[in-house]
Amino acid sequence: MNQQPISFHHSWRSLSYPIRRCIRAAALICLIAALIVTTSLSVVSQTPPVTTGKAASAAVKLDNQPVFVIRDKSQFASLEQRAQRVSDRLQRFADNQSIPLEAIATASVEGNSVIYAEDNILVTVSAADAKAAGLSQQALTNDYSQHIRQSVSQYRQERSASYLIRAAIIAVVCTIALIVLLIILNNAVPHFHRWLDRQRNRRVPSLQIQNFELMSSDQLSDLLLDLTSLLRIGLILTILYVYFSLILNLFPQTRPLASHLFSYVRNLGVTVWTAFVNYLPSLLMVGLIVIATYYLLRFLKRVFDGISRRAFSIRGFYPEWGEPTYRLLSYLIIALAVIVAFPFLPGSRSPAFQGISLFLGALVSLGATAAVANIVSGFILVYTRAFQLGDRIQIGGVLGDVEEKLALVTRIRTLNNELVTIPNAALMAANITNYSALVRDSNTPLILHTTVTLGYDVPWRRVHQILVEAALATADILPNPSPFVLQTALTDFYVNYELRAHTVHPEKMPAIYSTLHQNIQDKFNEAEIEICSPHYSALRDGNTTTIPGSYLPQDYTPPRFRVDSIDTSAKLEDHSGDRQV
Repeated sequence: MNQQPISFHHSWRSLSYPIRRCIRAAALICLIAALIVTTSLSVVSQTPPVTTGKAASAAVKLDNQPVFVIRDKSQFASLEQRAQRVSDRLQRFADNQSIPLEAIATASVEGNSVIYAEDNILVTVSAADAKAAGLSQQALTNDYSQHIRQSVSQYRQERSASYLIRAAIIAVVCTIALIVLLIILNNAVPHFHRWLDRQRNRRVPSLQIQNFELMSSDQLSDLLLDLTSLLRIGLILTILYVYFSLILNLFPQTRPLASHLFSYVRNLGVTVWTAFVNYLPSLLMVGLIVIATYYLLRFLKRVFDGISRRAFSIRGFYPEWGEPTYRLLSYLIIALAVIVAFPFLPGSRSPAFQGISLFLGALVSLGATAAVANIVSGFILVYTRAFQLGDRIQIGGVLGDVEEKLALVTRIRTLNNELVTIPNAALMAANITNYSALVRDSNTPLILHTTVTLGYDVPWRRVHQILVEAALATADILPNPSPFVLQTALTDFYVNYELRAHTVHPEKMPAIYSTLHQNIQDKFNEAEIEICSPHYSALRDGNTTTIPGSYLPQDYTPPRFRVDSIDTSAKLEDHSGDRQV
């Protein structure tokens, strides 16, 4: 069965507006309080600890493990130097298997207690040591002696053959367990991926707020798959860390490596946690900046959406300016928020971060000149109201409808369904003819015009009547204002008649022109008037005048063409006389 999308709209909107407002105010107060508290904690955590009067000490170590501590440097230059000298003696004694543990004994020499093994002095306990430790000299000597026996005994036992064999067996078992666990993990995760992939649009719902889909079922499934892959990688790394720590701790020779590995991970965790705690005040400040920016943009979005929907108006501010103005203000507000939040970002004061910022700034400044010019031109075109989406415009030799207005370019769909992309900077440098602007803004119809040339013998009033009738017979031509004709030129052989008609459908210009020309042909054919542009080469003495008949007298008759005879005999005699000379 398909699962219904998870919606947070009803549960939140079911609350009354005062309750929702109180919840938002409480959340904001909690955020500010957390900022104050974390700031105080950060200051306290960065305050250097107050030193007490407790005496300093240095640890005596065997195999990098502490045995006991000393608090008096005696005749040595420092506590660390004395502790290192005693550690070296213990190391030599522990490595010398020929000296048994039972050889460890104590003796009193010149007021000092000496712990020795055969002829090897291990450590000397003085009255100053006992005073610094807060014990009697004998008690401190016995304590040192007991710790030495335990540490040397453990040291020698861990290097025995039986211990190493047992450690090797444990290492082999752990390795087998590791391999089995990795095989199970690598086989289980793909099975889970396949199962999760089968649950798309079934058990994995989509996330919605109102009618807006935040994340589809496929996107949520992909997110779960990615999280599972990351979880598998994290588990594998954790298992490997535990395995190597255990294996390295089994053998005394590799135990320092395990200690270093643990120290590295621990220090890394402590460093990350300390950095996170110290960054909390800055993080909360960034959160406040983000919240303030979000609600400011949300408020502006409602204002300019209302202007775009004509819910309310501002004098001199056109509705189509709403969306681009909101975008421009959102860019400026986000840029200002980034500038304000920049000092609170981690690493913002580091030289590397500042160097990268300068490099990116120079890169953008050098490479984005054309882009910035196009963006600025795009906003100028918006505020000059040169055109809007859907307008029929002509730019240069491109005629078509505005399909898309972007920050950098404008796309025009031509009458042949060709998509022409023009940079906004090029539009600023070109003449733009908008056929739709007046129709859309003031309902002023567009005037279509076409020209017909006819001879002087056709009565001009009749031509006017026929052209007007052809226009009125054309679909999408307005009868009011009525079409009219202008005689634009009186040439040598014909008259130019320009028909002008009104329409409120500029997007249908090609179809209207085609139908209009068809009707003009039909009307002139019905009136038995041939559409042509006559050219005369006439002998005026016998031809009919080209003046229309309404201007001629009623008794006017066209003269016939006359041909006069020529005396050719006289001309022949003259030519013969010329030849005889």
